[in-house]
Parts: sequence; structure tokens; C-alpha cells
Amino acid sequence: MLQTRHFRYFVAVAEELNFHRAAERLHLSQPALWRQIRDLEVEIGTPLLERDPRGIGLTPAGESLLEDCRDILDRIEQARLRTRRIAQGEVGTLHIGFNEIAGRRREMPRFLQAFRKAYPQISLQLHFLMSQLQVDALRDGDLDAGFLLRHRSEKTEFRTVRVGHDDFILALPRVHPLASASQIHLADLGEETLIMPNPRNNALTYDRLMNVLREAGASPRIAQFADNENTIMNLVDAGMGLAFLNSSFRPLEDQGVVLRAVADLSMPVDLELVWRPSNANPALTHFVSLVEKMAGDVDLAASLMETGMG
Repeated sequence: MLQTRHFRYFVAVAEELNFHRAAERLHLSQPALWRQIRDLEVEIGTPLLERDPRGIGLTPAGESLLEDCRDILDRIEQARLRTRRIAQGEVGTLHIGFNEIAGRRREMPRFLQAFRKAYPQISLQLHFLMSQLQVDALRDGDLDAGFLLRHRSEKTEFRTVRVGHDDFILALPRVHPLASASQIHLADLGEETLIMPNPRNNALTYDRLMNVLREAGASPRIAQFADNENTIMNLVDAGMGLAFLNSSFRPLEDQGVVLRAVADLSMPVDLELVWRPSNANPALTHFVSLVEKMAGDVDLAASLMETGMG
């Protein structure tokens, strides 16, 4: 039966055209090497070497086999290296989710660019999904990791790295009476019409907003459910209602919408990279480490600026 060593032995003999030199190159005895080449010729069924008192040469069949052997050995070496690199997380594919808020933050392109530079052989497949849909995809194994929003008191089954934070503010038309108020409180929204997050896709945020409104004695009318921030802004601009948005959002200059803080509303959320602890994709370890380091550097810089040390 042909084995890889037969190919290596034959290549050495064919390149050296001398059993003594080939045996030294392979760290074998000449008789052992001679037997291996003879076995190879028997297995293939044709002579590969021309032998005469002046030395050895290759038959036409031997010349053809030499080319094939080099190709086979090269492919085996490439397979070995690729397998090792995959096991070490240097080659492969990562499926990464991100939501609308993550997509607009400056950190995202920095993470992706740095990772692609460090690991060019890892393919990053990006998936635009809302936070809850990312959670479902992570559980199903369709995503390796995701950038999503999580309420700070919310328990999670995932491992996490915080990459940013946010809160909620009120979006309202410029012509609305509350737009020019010195302060806005939740109770001021008691008779207003609101555009709210869809509870099917964003149940936790919807429930928390409804709870804080009820606790403030406000019972606004819900006119519409919407999750896409640009859609919400267009609806607010059209006078369809007021809406709560993340404080990091910025409206377009030509939109007739203003964003105002609500004095008694505090629902901090963290933008996090999340992944399942059981995920065995070796490339994920590299991605998490890079995001963790870069996010830590940002936090340190911000801390130094706040303390006047930067």
C-alpha cells in the first residue's frame, strides 16, 4: 500500500539521482531506501528508475511520478499548516451580529479594521440584527458573537465585554409645546401619543418604559410600534407621536425633530459584545481579546480625561 513516506523517498532519490546522497538526506541506510523504492515500483507496476553501471536516471513514468509526488507532498504540507492555523484560530470564519446602535458607533469600524489587519485569513461575516434577534441567533449557534444593547440590571447567560453605554431621551417635533419647556418629566407625557418599541422584538425595553410611565402616573396612547431609529424619526417628524430613542442618536439637520432629556427617566443600557461560553470557534478567542483590549484602552483614556490626567 502506498504511503506518504514512499513519495518522500522517491522524490529524494529522483532529485539526487544517487542512492548514497538520498539516503544521507533521508537519514536512512542505502539498503532500506533501495527496498522502499523497489516496493514503490512493485506497487505502481512499472519501473521508475533506469539503472546502469554509470548511475541511475528516471524513466518517463518516473519523471511523471516525480511531478505528482511533489504536488501531493506540497498539498499535504499545506493541509497540515492550514489545519494547525484553524486550530489556533488564525484561519476560519466568524459570524458577528450588530444592531443599529452598534453600527453607528465609531468603535465598530475600528474593531473590524484592527481584526482584519491582525487576522487577514479569518473571514468576518456581519449580520445586521436587532438585539433580541441576535440573542436568538446566538442560542441557535448561527452567530459566534454579537454587539447588542443590554439593560444593566438584566441577567444574561452569555459572556460579555462592555464597549459603550447609552440611555434614553425623548424625540419630539420642534413645534411641540414640550420642545421649549425648561424641563420634561414623565408625568408631562400623560396625554401624549407615543411611538413605542415593538414588544415582539424589544420586549424588555417596552416593558420598562411602560412601567416607568405608569409609576409616574402617565397613561399615554400608543399610536405605533417601530424599532428602526430612522423610521421613528420620520414618524415623529410627521407628527405621528413622540418617541424614546437612545441618547447617542443624532437626527438629520433637515428633520424637524429635537431630542430632549427627561428629568426623571434613567434607563442606562450597555453596548456589549456577547458570546456563548460554550462556543468552541478558535477565531472567537482572538476577536474577543482584541475587542476587550481596545475597549479597555478607550475606557482608560476617558477615565484619564475625567480626572484631568490625560
